[in-house]
Amino acid sequence: MDLVINPTTSLTGEIEAPPSKFHTQFSTALAILTGGKCTIESPLKVRDTQVMLKAAESLGAVVKRSQEKWTIWGVDGKIKPDKNTLDAKNSGTSICLLTSISTLSPTTIVLHGDSQLRSRPMPGFLKALRCLGADVYSTKPNESPPFIAFGGGLKGGKARLEFLEPRYLPPLLIAAPFAKKRVELNVKSHPFDRISELMKIARARVTQKRNTIIIPNQACRVFAYKVPREISGAAPFMIAAALTGSNIKINHSGQMTYRDKEFLKYLKSFGIEPLVSRKYVSLEGKPKLKATRLKLDSAPELLPMMAVIACMARGKTLIYDVADARSMKSDRISAIANELRRMKAKVLERTDGLIIQGPVALRGCEVDGHNDYAITAALVTAALVSNGPTTIKNGADSLIMSYSRFISTFQAVGAEISYRHPKV
Repeated sequence: MDLVINPTTSLTGEIEAPPSKFHTQFSTALAILTGGKCTIESPLKVRDTQVMLKAAESLGAVVKRSQEKWTIWGVDGKIKPDKNTLDAKNSGTSICLLTSISTLSPTTIVLHGDSQLRSRPMPGFLKALRCLGADVYSTKPNESPPFIAFGGGLKGGKARLEFLEPRYLPPLLIAAPFAKKRVELNVKSHPFDRISELMKIARARVTQKRNTIIIPNQACRVFAYKVPREISGAAPFMIAAALTGSNIKINHSGQMTYRDKEFLKYLKSFGIEPLVSRKYVSLEGKPKLKATRLKLDSAPELLPMMAVIACMARGKTLIYDVADARSMKSDRISAIANELRRMKAKVLERTDGLIIQGPVALRGCEVDGHNDYAITAALVTAALVSNGPTTIKNGADSLIMSYSRFISTFQAVGAEISYRHPKV
């Protein structure tokens, strides 16, 4: 299905921020490794998170699903696979979490996914696991899936990982409490607050000494966890409101995640300052947007949305240190640059990011979502502030993986978005 978007001058209403996809996936992975009953309340139920739940059962955990929560009885670090393959579908986060967990298996496990996932090289992640003594390899020269985890446990110890992209650190550390030796990782740049936030779910001890993260051998405790509603998960709605000068309120859980704080910091650098309270975030009026410099190494998934804001900001915006975005669900640097240029944006592609000159009057036209929800969501937002209707091909289905109510939520606040069967 294609998406057809008409420009809008005003959006209004209240939106529930979605539960965090990453926190749903990570807490499910932690639950697999605990030694008892864990509950995950308000999980995000989309294709990418269901992959983790199915894998939990395949790895020996017992799973009970209900409308409001998932209950998982873990294996206490003793993986008991019922088969020798795990299918991560289209989820890069899931295959990384599951590969790390599979190193604890007594037997070999092959991890694979769909054609899009199998085209995504992850050399840094696999190299980091091997630095910790894991016997894990890709079946291909470019280090893309399928992966083979030969099992036998994680040795642990000290490792220098200056090469590791920050987004791979949480999946790498998920199995660290079960390593044979204390894990000490020296990394160039890492979001320690995010690591601590995640491992705290199972009360796992994590300490920091300068650029070194230390995780001792320990048991992961059982937990009852409520997945936070992430403000950053509502990024398309917030940015569309800011660009159109609309009044929108985003209700959230009151718990600001690391990603939320980073997202709000990026908005502020452009001149967008939402009113943040304990339970909601609101936007009112049209801010005076200014160009900025954004170092996005810790949040490459936000690159497409930041690029859309940059098109409307006065001056030259530099988005840099985000080369990792080239190996996500699409090459997000090239994808968003090419599609925004079709809409008459002034975008220069760099190896590690983008240079964007604004403001420009975007033109509605036919663009491609690259079967990537982040690209599609950004293009929908751009289309709402363009001159004339926009058609997005190869994007509608990808929204189901992470934004299952994306279109209906936009429609509820006044956006004109519809589905159309593609012309044969």
